[in-house]
Amino acid sequence: MNGSRVVYIDSRPDGSKIEREVLERRGMELVLGRCTTDDEVVEVASGAPAILNTMYWMGPTLFERLPDLKVVVRGGVGFDNIDVEAATKAGVIVCNVSDYGSQEVANHAFALLLALNRKIVPLDRAIHEGTFVPADRAMPHTGRISGQTLGLLSLGTIAREVAKRAHGFGMDAIAFDPYVDAGAAAAIGVELVDLPDLLRRSDYISIHTPLTADTRGLIGKEELALMKPSAYLVLTSRGGLVDEEALAAALREGRLAGAGIDVWSTEPPPKDHPLLQLDNVIGTMHMAWYSEVSTVILRTRFAETAADVLEGIIPSSVVNPEVLDLRR
Repeated sequence: MNGSRVVYIDSRPDGSKIEREVLERRGMELVLGRCTTDDEVVEVASGAPAILNTMYWMGPTLFERLPDLKVVVRGGVGFDNIDVEAATKAGVIVCNVSDYGSQEVANHAFALLLALNRKIVPLDRAIHEGTFVPADRAMPHTGRISGQTLGLLSLGTIAREVAKRAHGFGMDAIAFDPYVDAGAAAAIGVELVDLPDLLRRSDYISIHTPLTADTRGLIGKEELALMKPSAYLVLTSRGGLVDEEALAAALREGRLAGAGIDVWSTEPPPKDHPLLQLDNVIGTMHMAWYSEVSTVILRTRFAETAADVLEGIIPSSVVNPEVLDLRR
């Protein structure tokens, strides 16, 4: 659809140069918005067939106000800031950008795992402060990684990359994923187990589950109670998957050894967040996906996906494929 308007409703402050160039090559116009309300979205996107969206919440009322909208593309893997059910009811295709930073997220998750095991952050703080503590006191719960068990919550693309790294360090890998065939998991050296078994057996748990209504609060007080006191939790997918208050309590009370967290239920987390008061927590700020390479891939595919749908090409990243039958 040459001449189509594609509206980036919460556009980048750099002018979205990459997205603009992609769309202009396809004969389409990119319109930029810095929307903070639905009224602002409607003002800038009324009549447009495509929306690019990074973090703005799109709910049922908004879809009702955009009758010409055909596709929304979420600029990342997660799409929990879009009411997919409402979009489907409105006949709007929802797409994400699924595989642009798998290597980066896997590296970040495993870096957190290694830093937790070797106590890199507290040891760095100690040497900067000029303090010395004997190794057995400075490095509690430090097992040899080789021979330990990594538990993966979900076994998608990123989790499989983490499993490769775990195998390279001589770890055993188990996973909970009801949507993966046991034979397919075994072919990559991963044993499929149920969730309670994974929680009990794992020395490290790395969470890669998407955030949906079914997975919100997946790891809470009861699940944390099943984990070993010497175990570590690594979270690089979505903050809402874990009950942060319950996790902080488990870490404070010595019922869990430590955690590495890149994503939070509220971002950025407040300075007084209970997890940020703990020495056995390593925190980063939703940066696991980032590298200069992954950024270019993400932004290119972000715009290309919208252009594809407008030209009648259905991408593999449609998250509500049932809407295609409705549109037909």
